[in-house]
Amino acid sequence: MNQHLSQIAIVVDDYDKAIAFYTQKLHFELVEDTVLSETKRWVIIKPRGNGNCRLLLAKAASEEQSSRIGNQTGGRVFLFLHTDNIQRDYQNLLEQQIPIVRELSQESFGKVAVFQDLYGNLWDLIEPKAFANIPVPSSAIPQFAPTALEQVEKSYKTVLYISWAVFFLVLTAIAIPLFIWLDALQKNWIFFSTLGAFLLSCFTVIAFIEIGFKNLAWALREKDIICKKGWIFQDTHVIPFGKVQNCVIQSGPIGRKFGLASIKLMTAASHLGDISINGLKQETAEQLKDWMMEKIIGNESN
Repeated sequence: MNQHLSQIAIVVDDYDKAIAFYTQKLHFELVEDTVLSETKRWVIIKPRGNGNCRLLLAKAASEEQSSRIGNQTGGRVFLFLHTDNIQRDYQNLLEQQIPIVRELSQESFGKVAVFQDLYGNLWDLIEPKAFANIPVPSSAIPQFAPTALEQVEKSYKTVLYISWAVFFLVLTAIAIPLFIWLDALQKNWIFFSTLGAFLLSCFTVIAFIEIGFKNLAWALREKDIICKKGWIFQDTHVIPFGKVQNCVIQSGPIGRKFGLASIKLMTAASHLGDISINGLKQETAEQLKDWMMEKIIGNESN
């Protein structure tokens, strides 16, 4: 849908008198003045500038219409005229002896004054506040108050070792028969290359567990939750509760043996995706889930 406001009618008592006021005192442009009949003309004026909205000067044709002249809004401001230089236009109002209802003042949205046209219609003359994006020096940034993060359960490291050990045992159980039964694999370079890759993977996993485990931490604050993880590249996520849409508890067979669980946060931020906090006690994960669900429901109700 593409719509815009084209014209606004102002009821007047005389075309020429109205044209003279708006063009000579307010310096509007006369866009069109077409005679339609002996008593009716099509008169269009507009402020100077790039605006598209125009004013139709409509001459009153009855007593009822005449009674509306100067009072089309019951005493409220009728029209809002924006300008790029309110000091210039305000001075023009004074020089043209146009009645000022409210003197020039500074408001939150910009500078404004209120004046009357020749019929008593109230106009707001406004110079909107210019957009400002002032640089903030680093010295003005509030001092960061570090939050003490809580480490995950130490037994979670054991869970990681057991999980990866099971994975490598399964991989070994598959690889050994293949090397025994397939003649194409019974070559020294293939065997030692595979063994080297296997050992390198083992050392990588050990480094991943030892370094990554130290960086697994989380903290709960009044308005958000912090989650830290990573071993080479470390990420710290600060997740406002308003962004969390749902949370679920997850636990694997090995983790359950140690009484551990994870909580998965489903967020509305597409770049974050779903974030999990692993290595929590089962009861801690359940308490955290209940607390988070209360926050989610509270945000939805607000």
